Amino acid sequence: MSAGKILLEKMQQEKSRLVEATQKDKFKFVQHQEDDLNFQVKFKDVDRYGIVLDYIAVSRGEPILDVDEINRRLSQQAEKVQKQITYLLEDFRLIELDRMNKRAQLRSYPPYEKENSKFFYEIVLDEGTRIHFQRYQYSREHKRYEKITSQLTLEIFERLVDDLASILK
Repeated sequence: MSAGKILLEKMQQEKSRLVEATQKDKFKFVQHQEDDLNFQVKFKDVDRYGIVLDYIAVSRGEPILDVDEINRRLSQQAEKVQKQITYLLEDFRLIELDRMNKRAQLRSYPPYEKENSKFFYEIVLDEGTRIHFQRYQYSREHKRYEKITSQLTLEIFERLVDDLASILK
């Protein structure tokens, strides 16, 4: 069974466990360990068709100690993100590869624009062993970024989790 499917089952169990009305607006958190990968998902709701997602984070247990190897791996991972994750609202583009801090930042491009805001997905790769997925809104009026939820079908969620895991391997 794929990691995406396992996480989805855990999320549905968590939702059914917290059925109280007071929990409706709160985020829920699910964690799953598989081999050397640790998966974390923060979400608001899940039903038969989709999920209201805050973020997905995947990390590998063993750190990479060689800086050149980290930077080589970051470049490969950024390339894989751009080639593999093409099924969301926008495709990804490498924004910054910070070799000093061993981090790569990718954003969906072009961002979706509505009224006075831009909306985009972001994937951050850290030290070749961590990947983080989130959606943001940039308000031109307030000149600030804000984390927002993503609405994904269950199929897209599973695929995204599995792709993020394969990018780290």
